[in-house]
Parts: sequence; structure tokens; C-alpha cells
Amino acid sequence: MQITLAQVGNALYPLTEGQPLPISVGETIKVFYAFSYRMPETTTVRIWASLYNYTLGVLNRQEKAQTKQTITLGEALEWKPYEGEIDIEVGEISSGTYGLICELPDFDAEHHIDDCIEVAAAPGILDILPLLMVVMMMGMVMPMMEEG
Repeated sequence: MQITLAQVGNALYPLTEGQPLPISVGETIKVFYAFSYRMPETTTVRIWASLYNYTLGVLNRQEKAQTKQTITLGEALEWKPYEGEIDIEVGEISSGTYGLICELPDFDAEHHIDDCIEVAAAPGILDILPLLMVVMMMGMVMPMMEEG
């Protein structure tokens, strides 16, 4: 299995470890993949794609940035190439650098690229609280300066 390209919006990008593609929470990553297979009959196969990071050295798939689908592979008595695409909607996950994994869990086939996606989450209330405090303090100090 091989991840070939990723698409965000209308632009296609090759994914490279250590050169993260910047995206925002709420965007969709279309992942293009390819593999070869051989099957004695038409079969449905599970395919998963997700963003991940490592926690204590263990690959940790992000459930809020994961897609699970099934695809149908036709009968192939000789090795046959298959190309497909799968969309990952990036949900509410923390800002940071993530890897991308695409896998066929029933066949123990996967391809992952470490540190290839940089997610920028929308700022939460705790992120903007210091700025709000400064603005409020300035609002309180300004009337005092006019009086004196």
C-alpha cells in the first residue's frame, strides 16, 4: 500500500515526512492511495485512514480525524493495481504535527508518513483570555488618565 498524494481544497500535495502540510480544524484531506491485490472472487475490504501522533512511543490514531470505509475489489487471479481515495474530515483535535496512516486492517497492509500534517486548531477562550484581560485593563485605565 502506498499513499500517493493528498488534496486540501483544490490543491494537490505530495506528503513528506518532516515537511508538514498546514491545515486547519474543519478542513477535509482527500488521501489518494494505491496498492496491488489478487483475489479469487469479488470481495469487500475495509480501508481506514487517520491522522496520528505518538504517545509514549505508541501510534495513537486520532478518532476525530479518522475515516473508515469499505471498498469492493473485483476478482483478480493475477496481481492487479488498485487506486482509490478516502476523505478525512479533521475534527476538533489539538494543534500540532501529526502523521497520516492509510491501512487495510484485514490484510495487515499499511503505509504511514510521520510528521506530515500540521494542524492549527481554532483558538479557544483560554487562548484569547490574556488578550481580553489587557483590553479590559486598558479600558479601566483610560478614564483615569483623562481625569488626572
